[in-house]
Amino acid sequence: MDSSSQDSRPDVVLTGGGADGRRPVWMRPRLWIVVAALLAGGLAVVGSLDRGAQEATDRVFRQALLTYAAARSLDAAVSLAEGTELALEPGGIGVTVSAGEILEPLDDLVEQFSSLMLVSTTSLGIQSLLLRASAWGVLTTLLILVLIGRVVVAFVPGRITPVARSILGKATVLLLIARFAVPAYALGTTLLFERFLQPGQEAAVQALEETGNDVREMEQLDASEIEPGVAGRVSRWFSGALERLDVSQRVEELRERISQAVDDLVHLMVIFVLQTLVLPVTFLWLLSRVMTGVTTRKG
Repeated sequence: MDSSSQDSRPDVVLTGGGADGRRPVWMRPRLWIVVAALLAGGLAVVGSLDRGAQEATDRVFRQALLTYAAARSLDAAVSLAEGTELALEPGGIGVTVSAGEILEPLDDLVEQFSSLMLVSTTSLGIQSLLLRASAWGVLTTLLILVLIGRVVVAFVPGRITPVARSILGKATVLLLIARFAVPAYALGTTLLFERFLQPGQEAAVQALEETGNDVREMEQLDASEIEPGVAGRVSRWFSGALERLDVSQRVEELRERISQAVDDLVHLMVIFVLQTLVLPVTFLWLLSRVMTGVTTRKG
């Protein structure tokens, strides 16, 4: 009996006392609290997440400005070309078509898209300001102090009142959210955008620029260039036959380009509504829910 008792005592010494003593080192909560505090504090001080998020937001902001410029340029071209009249000869019969009829599907949509892009660039500008606010030095200092306090409480829990522990825990979570939520959101959504949406956006913007150039060329096809009067028309009939045939072909191509431009505009509207309106609103809603849950939690 004595020998068995003596054999069991070294095991008790090796395992240690208390709940943490019976657990492996990597499973002890205190260790994870220290590791998490070091990681969060280091990330807040170094600012690598802030720089990455700011650079990513700036890239998206520049792309949005380019898209807005392309939309405004197309809008201006459409406004100038609306009064142009085109002389066509489908089936050998002379017909005059107003460019406004061809551009009508695009006219209203491009104005709405320009307004949407103005809202989108404003949203991205607000996001950039929030990124700068989250990297504020005072906020980082408060977070470091609270993390130090949280580590101290983990090692001497019996000397801290339950109310103080509760306040410190809530303050830790709220400061972590305030410091890292916006940079993490900005970096994550930008990487998602660049991976899946940016190639389609760049192709659509290039197509809009080409459509704008085609619309500007419509002024060169104005029917007013044909000499008025019967004599003038007869004298130019043979010389202008191929030119009018070319005009008809170019107008048909322009109809197809306008139809494709409408599709491109709708595609871009979906991208920017998702990126600068739907996702930010969803993020703010989730953030408010989390912060409300933290502040109202008991204990």
